Amino acid sequence: MPTEPLVSVYITNYNYDKYLSQAIESVLEQTFQNYELIILDDGSTDKSREIIWQYQDHPRTRLIFQENKGLVASINVALRAARGKYVMRLDADDYLDPNALLVMTEVMENNPDLALVFPDYYYVDENGEVTGQERRNNVEKEVVLYDQPAHGACTLFRKNVLLEIGAYNEKRSCQDGYEIWLKIIEKYPVKNINLPLFYYRRHGNNLTELEERILDARLEIKRDHVNNYRTSELKCLAVVPVRGKVIDPECPSMELLGGVPLIEWTLREAENVPQIEKAVVSTPDPEVSDYVERREGKWTVHHRSRQNAIENVPLHQTLLNVLNETEKDLKPDAIVQLTPHYPFRTSRAIEEAIHTMSIFDVDLVIGVIPEDDQFYRHRGNGLEPISNVAFGQDLRLERERIYRRAGGLQVTSVNHLKENKNYDKPKVGHVILDRKATKEVSSTFSIGEAQYYLNLEHK
Repeated sequence: MPTEPLVSVYITNYNYDKYLSQAIESVLEQTFQNYELIILDDGSTDKSREIIWQYQDHPRTRLIFQENKGLVASINVALRAARGKYVMRLDADDYLDPNALLVMTEVMENNPDLALVFPDYYYVDENGEVTGQERRNNVEKEVVLYDQPAHGACTLFRKNVLLEIGAYNEKRSCQDGYEIWLKIIEKYPVKNINLPLFYYRRHGNNLTELEERILDARLEIKRDHVNNYRTSELKCLAVVPVRGKVIDPECPSMELLGGVPLIEWTLREAENVPQIEKAVVSTPDPEVSDYVERREGKWTVHHRSRQNAIENVPLHQTLLNVLNETEKDLKPDAIVQLTPHYPFRTSRAIEEAIHTMSIFDVDLVIGVIPEDDQFYRHRGNGLEPISNVAFGQDLRLERERIYRRAGGLQVTSVNHLKENKNYDKPKVGHVILDRKATKEVSSTFSIGEAQYYLNLEHK
């Protein structure tokens, strides 16, 4: 093996003895030969070390054993040990196509400005059976908004770029790849390959299953990125539009949930968002107005006309009216629009949406939740699938992935709102919400359902 191989592949392992051999062998069976394989065991307590020791005499492997430090710290240990011009992490429960290194290395060698290249991939189950395929949009031809990061593993990086941006942040317990992605796209071009070149195993222990940790980490990463790469944070005006019972007899905004009016859940969470400098409830309803005016805090009332509050009247003019009143004291960059029917949407989601607008310079940011079910539409001759996923096929195309708008959360740039240019076709960013945040309380009846859910939580 050359003393300075072109590529360093590193496998970080913690208690994956069931899959580890397949991961290692998939590297050793590569058609591309100018590589080294670093196998790092992070204090496993299963049979992983016995498996790893079997490769101690292989000419391309280097073994590292350490006490448990966690994934991100282990990645940095492997990076410091790597001698290659390019580096790639392979998780111990995944495995490579035999031509993965050959294809990706050729792309990097032919494009010296690239910081990274990443491929499509197959999904496999615990037994290694292929269950689907993930196909990303072509970065060069189809992507304008770089808000979908490369997969954290099986992405080939230029090592000097990783070191230049400070490698991996060890205060993160997850979402390591997302932070690296944001730092890199600030300075460097990236590229992808629309070939499935690795096998991503989905099972109950995957990091991606830990929803709360992931969403918390996303917010921290975006918050730090704005602080490090933007001159200032966005100044925001929050607007909560409420029709009230004078317009909609079923409006639940003043119904009690957990001992306080439903609207109070939204008001409290918004007050915890530091970027919101002024907050307005826009309503024609006297009961709602009286409540907001009596409570302490940053919220004030905009007395919305009944004409602007009736059903199917666009909210655009109301937002402009609130903005015009507010600009005497504050020149906001964005308006945070919050529907009061989502009591479990937290300040975390609101703040992340604001940072998303700042990072990606979009017109709108909305709260969404991915939908993995198959959807159909009627074409006159029966139902047809909306995407290519149909009748047992599982080809997940990024361009056809479906997101459901949820959580009653939208951030709109003030420039976009005022100019009203392409208002029906804005540049839209998104934040993924947790399932709890998407629970809507849309009527008096559903207050009881939400209260039942609260009672279960507090048992």
